[in-house]
Order: sequence, then structure tokens, then C-alpha cells
Amino acid sequence: MNTRTLVFVGCLNRRVPYFSTANGPGIVVYSFDEAAGRLTPLAGTTDIPNPTYLAVIASRGLLYATSEVFGESEGLVSAYRIDLESGALVLINRQPTRGSLSAHCNVDRQATTVFVANYAHETAGEIPGRHVSSFAVLDNGGLSAVSSEFAHSGSGPKLDRQSVPHAHCVVPSPDNRFAIVTDLGTDELIAYRIDVDNGRLESPDTSALRMKAGAGPRHLVFHPDGLAAYVVNELDSTVCRLGYSPVNGVLRLLETVDALPGNPGAGQPADLQIAPDGHYLYASIRGKDTIGIYTLDEATGEIVSTSVRSAGGRTPRSFALSPSGRFMLVALQDSDRLAVFRIDPSTGEPAEEVDTVEVGTPMCVKAVRFG
Repeated sequence: MNTRTLVFVGCLNRRVPYFSTANGPGIVVYSFDEAAGRLTPLAGTTDIPNPTYLAVIASRGLLYATSEVFGESEGLVSAYRIDLESGALVLINRQPTRGSLSAHCNVDRQATTVFVANYAHETAGEIPGRHVSSFAVLDNGGLSAVSSEFAHSGSGPKLDRQSVPHAHCVVPSPDNRFAIVTDLGTDELIAYRIDVDNGRLESPDTSALRMKAGAGPRHLVFHPDGLAAYVVNELDSTVCRLGYSPVNGVLRLLETVDALPGNPGAGQPADLQIAPDGHYLYASIRGKDTIGIYTLDEATGEIVSTSVRSAGGRTPRSFALSPSGRFMLVALQDSDRLAVFRIDPSTGEPAEEVDTVEVGTPMCVKAVRFG
């Protein structure tokens, strides 16, 4: 097969109280032209409820999706095989996630393990009540029963959002030894060890990094150098630079900036991405319908300047950079559309909009190169 890029969009298709609409079909698949930045619809599936986060193993043609369903004690994580010619998704199997409101999934860098972060209802004493779970990837691409599971404890000062733990993402370290979990409810970043031989996580053996009380850490990315990471905080609308030790997985806070310059605490940022060359960091800011662009010092990774541009519509929950780094694809949750922007290489900013497609309540977008 020739090299091609596919774009996967997970869409809300079942109403939940904290989202205004649920107009989506499920998962939609597009072909993406990396030269022109154009999207072509291919296929999709409607057989999954609320696939609000996706993860892909490109080398094996596999996709995993978490189902975020309100009012149920457990979410689901589904495994699909991707037909790389037609874009069709073929269900392999599903597993319960051992916790509620499954909000994020990811895969370790050796494609042995799928991780799930369960955000959880704002309710103490849920059962089974696990905030982080893992599943071994089977030979056929499906998922084992849960291979490890962990419950967090604690709360934060903003009791309307932080009365209980809320795991929000799981990100493997560049060397694949640790998986960092952000907990919006407890204001912590927790480093679990990855056991690739058994497709599971092991209990942390270092203390969690405690962020500023009430920050609400949501999403995290590593710098390409493997020695720095960045986290976007939803509740106080900040972006932090972190030092990372590959020896023991320890994180340390180095720098904090407002996600919106001159407008502290505003915006409700959501997603976070970094350019492949590590020169620019990006955050989607839902409450202001903007994308934040943070220029990074090439030597230190320090955030040296910030700019903001329109996201092209309402509620940019998720966005992705194309594999070439030349385009940004923005999922506009409350505009029912996916917008494509060309990135200006001299400034790092998403410049002109080069394409847009209508898609109901897009919650997550992934752009992946195959072949």
C-alpha cells in the first residue's frame, strides 16, 4: 500500500447533561491530502456510543475508542481493525473500563498496552470506581480483560469540579518506561511504570507532582527531546512547562503562563499538541473559541511568547496536527464541523482555512499516516 493519511473523528451521539448537543453518528473516517489539506469522506461506524476519545496503532492498522456514557458505572473501550483502503472500521471486541465517564485512551509506544482514563462522575464511592485501567493488546488486535486498574484519592478546592478524583489523560513517556496520568480533580500528575511484557501498568514508586491547587491538569504532551513536558490546566486556564527525569519518571514544575495572555483564568482550555520539531506548542481554548500558540525556546523549551487566533467556530474541544506538521485540524464541537488550517512555518500559527467538512458534535480528531 502506498503511503496515505487517514483522519478519524469521534462524535457524540448520545446526550449527556454537560454537553449541549449530540448530533454525531459515531466515528467518521476521512482521507487527507497532505499536499492540499483537503478531506475526503470514506467510511465510519455508528455502532459505538459516545466515542469521545480515540487512539491508533498505525503499524498494525488498529483503532481504539472510549465510550463516555453518563449515568453508567463503567464506560467501554472498543477495538477496531482499520481497512486501510476503504477506511472501514471492523469491530474486534469491547471491554468495560472499570470506571465511569471514560474520557481518554492511549497506547504505549511498543503497541502492547491500551490505557484508559476514567474521568468519573462527581460522586464519592462509585463502584467499581477505578480511575486508570490498562488492557493488553492481543494478537488479533483486540483487548484483553483489564490487566491493571487503579483508584485515585483526594479532591481539590473547586468542589463543583474537584470533589473527587478525575483522571483525564494517560501519556507514555518517550522511552516508554512510564505513563503519566493527569488528575483534574486532585491537581496531580502521577507516573505509573509500564510493564510492556505483560501489557499492564505498575503502581507508582515516586510521589505525584502536585500542581497549583485548583489548576485542574487536563492534557499533557512531551517535548521531542524527551526531557521536558507541558500540561494544560483547565480550571485556572494555564499552561505549564515541566522537567522530566527518564531515570525515575519524576516531573518538576518549571514554568507557568496564562493560556490567554492578559486574561488570566479565562477560557477553559482543552487539548494540547506540540509541533514535531518542538518549536511550537498549541492549546485549544473552548470558552473563547480560540487556539493558543506558544513559541518555545529551541535550547531550553521555555515558553517565550504567546499568540492567539480564532479556531474557526465554536468550542474547539480537540485538534490534531497532520503527520507532516503542515496543517492543523480542529474539531469544533458546537459548530458541527471539522476545519483544516495551513500552518505558517515562519510563525507556527494556523493561517488560512483550506478546508472544512460538516460532522455532528466532533469530540476527538486524530490524523495518522499509514504505509
